[in-house]
Amino acid sequence: MDTIRALELTKTIISPSSAPALETFDVPNNAKSSSKLRARVRAFAQEMEFTDDQLDEICIAVGEAGTNTIKHGQSQTNPNIHVQLENRDSKLIIRISDSGPGFDPETVCPPCDGDLCECGRGILCMRLLMDEVAFHQLNPGTCVEMKKYLTKPKNPS
Repeated sequence: MDTIRALELTKTIISPSSAPALETFDVPNNAKSSSKLRARVRAFAQEMEFTDDQLDEICIAVGEAGTNTIKHGQSQTNPNIHVQLENRDSKLIIRISDSGPGFDPETVCPPCDGDLCECGRGILCMRLLMDEVAFHQLNPGTCVEMKKYLTKPKNPS
């Protein structure tokens, strides 16, 4: 079975509306998958009627999360990235999981102005572009959960 057909089979649509409520898929945990990951997320988010600027922000944040997974989430037992996209209550919820060794996001050094080190920039970028970002420790691995609201609420939950 080819990769595209396998990805199509993993798609789950729960809502009969024009925008699917839930979609899940796996992509190989390698650099070649990064553009496919962004394209799948963008297509899902377009159905939710985000603006072009919001779609770009979502794709940049997803690219950063994917890059972190490729750099830090490699696993010999499960060489895939698991992705879940959810359309719930006028917000896009993106969960990107790996089976790597995991990490504590609080220990990642935040980049400073003029700082040439690369550590922490992806996490900072995700937090600036998305309305909410959370990291969940799996056993093994890490899941980054990002949320983007169609209209930003006063008190996000």
